[in-house]
Amino acid sequence: MQRILPENEMEKKMMSMAAVFIEENKILDVLLESIGEDVVDTIKSDTEVHSQIIAEISDFFFRLDLGWGPGAQAESIRMLDDLWEVRSREASLRNLEDILKQGHRIKFDLLKNCVADSDLISSATMEKFKQIFTFDFSEETEMKLSDEEFRLLARWIQKTDRFVGACGILAWDAARFVHLSRLSYIAGYLTEAEAWSEILKMAPLTLGKFKDWREFALSFIIGRTFWIGGEDPDIKKCCERLLGHPLSPWQFFDTK
Repeated sequence: MQRILPENEMEKKMMSMAAVFIEENKILDVLLESIGEDVVDTIKSDTEVHSQIIAEISDFFFRLDLGWGPGAQAESIRMLDDLWEVRSREASLRNLEDILKQGHRIKFDLLKNCVADSDLISSATMEKFKQIFTFDFSEETEMKLSDEEFRLLARWIQKTDRFVGACGILAWDAARFVHLSRLSYIAGYLTEAEAWSEILKMAPLTLGKFKDWREFALSFIIGRTFWIGGEDPDIKKCCERLLGHPLSPWQFFDTK
């Protein structure tokens, strides 16, 4: 029998780290309508209600199969192909291993360290910054950033230190890792047991690394911005809802 839902608190915390990808569909509003505001008001005082809501949250946010219905496998295969260039079990495992070992956070940290010590970025520093940014590009990759765009990127990365410290963009990699594990399961590239095993591999790297979900959200947003090369207002709103909504999994599980 396949296990779709998490069995312990650690698994629930790891699934909570990918909650933004679920809330993109504004699930919290659906969940609140399903449960009712009158029931929500009794969460803290009624143990039975608290347990009921955790079960509801799990069914919306923590399902390994994302709650997708007919056509889920085909859609997952399409998404993995389009967004990850993953077309096989082997490619899925390679991508998961890459995120686990370095992800986007290693390059981000190298770039941040490169420009960390000076408000005035010298020409030599900018040249080093460019080399770090492009070191893993293939020969076919066209460099589209101008010198001024590189300088703006360096300035932006400098400023992120006020929002996230040592964790950098770890939250972005953690969320991607959990989401990729789920999609790989739905696509049939990983078994249920393998998917849960992969998800738990990220736990030692992430649990206890964030002060709270606010720091996690900032780390995620900065990582996503770094990846797409610009801000995503919708993702920022998802994080704001998860931080403030009474039925958010972030209200029930901490980052420790």
